[in-house]
Amino acid sequence: MSRPTPVQPKFDAAPRRLEMARAFLALCDEPGSVPVSRSLRRAVAASAAAFVLALAGPLAWASTRPDPPVAAQKAEAPAPMADDEADGPGA
Repeated sequence: MSRPTPVQPKFDAAPRRLEMARAFLALCDEPGSVPVSRSLRRAVAASAAAFVLALAGPLAWASTRPDPPVAAQKAEAPAPMADDEADGPGA
């Protein structure tokens, strides 16, 4: 039995890969003159957003909690107090 011959690509992929690698690395290059935009207003806005998100998560989780079953509510209800006047004679 003879083995089939492997399929050879019709073009060389190495130059294309090198070209793509250079393009990817070019994305990481830092531009020369990008101003730093840190201001007090942005810092306060970011802090406020973080605070709101920190509170909103637990509140949203607590608001979606299902109600306890009716049997559990009745078990937790206090028993009615006995009426001392309705005991009848001899009490």
